[in-house]
Amino acid sequence: MRIGILGQPCIDEILQPGKRSPSAERALGGVFYSYAAMERLMRERGSEDAFAPLTWLSSPDREFLSTLLRKFDHMDRSMGLWSTDSLTNRVQLVYQEDGHRSEHCPHILPPLTRREISPDLLERLDGLFVNMISGFDIELETLEAALNQVTKRPYVHLDIHALVLGPLSQANSAEKFGGGREPRGVPDWKRWLAIADSVQMNEFEARWLPDPEIRSEEDLLRAIERMDLRKGPKHVIITRAARGATVYDMEAGDATHIPAPTMDALETTGSGDVFGSAFIFSIMAGMKPEDALREAVNWASWNTTLTSIEQILDTQILHN
Repeated sequence: MRIGILGQPCIDEILQPGKRSPSAERALGGVFYSYAAMERLMRERGSEDAFAPLTWLSSPDREFLSTLLRKFDHMDRSMGLWSTDSLTNRVQLVYQEDGHRSEHCPHILPPLTRREISPDLLERLDGLFVNMISGFDIELETLEAALNQVTKRPYVHLDIHALVLGPLSQANSAEKFGGGREPRGVPDWKRWLAIADSVQMNEFEARWLPDPEIRSEEDLLRAIERMDLRKGPKHVIITRAARGATVYDMEAGDATHIPAPTMDALETTGSGDVFGSAFIFSIMAGMKPEDALREAVNWASWNTTLTSIEQILDTQILHN
């Protein structure tokens, strides 16, 4: 099987208390967590599966990005990694003395266009994981147009994470980092959901996605139930951090909750990206949604015991 992962990479610039330079600590983040999880999942399956990185590859950052890209044996580089002169997304993580942090994005890659995301490309995929990292990864109209023209439609799993974070701060320095990422409602939320077979969001995102039209998870689910199932997600997943996740079968009206295994969590960054890769991989491998949810919860929980993307590739897996 071949799964496309649509989302932008980012370089995290970590600013700890007392440090002035935005490049004091740099680490790859964003969709690279999804790549690493998909690579590991495909290795464990021991098959000829492949995933396609549907994103820009920044020429100025190519050397830094390629250090990790070279480690992905199951990555199909013939699909995606389109060259651009733009800088890779920069996400400044500004930590305060009390441990709280704010996020600011001084550089954002342009959205993919119809030239990159074409019907021909989508027809070569069995599954498509749309993992919104910046919130500007692709315009809705571009994705709708391509999906509406395909003869063989891939299974689409959508993570709406960055859609609700609002306009990104265009900060240029640690001293002038603006207001950060603030939540907002998504006016076209029904159209975004209509392109997906399954959709994931956390409890915070479920509250904000349909704001101000709807302001609660329960009312959001009722609204999705009223959507035409031919134009809406069959499964809605609400992730609940250490409490696990719930999948709602919109067709049958059933709900299944999977608790998270007990783990000694060290770092939660990237867990949603790992979750999405594990879920769509499991669905494409033929699992039922509730079994795919269990796999996703286990993989995301395991990710919290790691401290880098590289560890996803070579650390012993702590779940069945």
